[in-house]
Amino acid sequence: MESKAATQEKTTFREVYVFDMEIVQNIFIQNIREKGEDKMLFGMPFLLCEKDNEINSFASLILDENNEIGFRIYDNGNLTNEDKTAFYKYIENFLTKKKSANFSNAEQLKKSTEHFIHYLNF
Repeated sequence: MESKAATQEKTTFREVYVFDMEIVQNIFIQNIREKGEDKMLFGMPFLLCEKDNEINSFASLILDENNEIGFRIYDNGNLTNEDKTAFYKYIENFLTKKKSANFSNAEQLKKSTEHFIHYLNF
């Protein structure tokens, strides 16, 4: 009898840490090159998605055209629709629990984002 070894891909979500910034920046740069977007849309990265210990996407807090706080997901193109849906749901659940200023105060988020982008030296 023949048997096949099955490899199971594991997808996890976690907060973004400073040591993730190089990979997060690379994913963002890939997206702005493809879509011609402004670097201010980088926002404030707060969650990321890893599949098999590789960072594939991240969620970033941004201000929309009405100066309201929202989020945007940037990915490297390797996530399935199922992974994207799970990440989106995880983000929404996460945001209902966060109460810090960057998650609730548009002016604070704008200042934090400007400082962060300057720090990263985009």
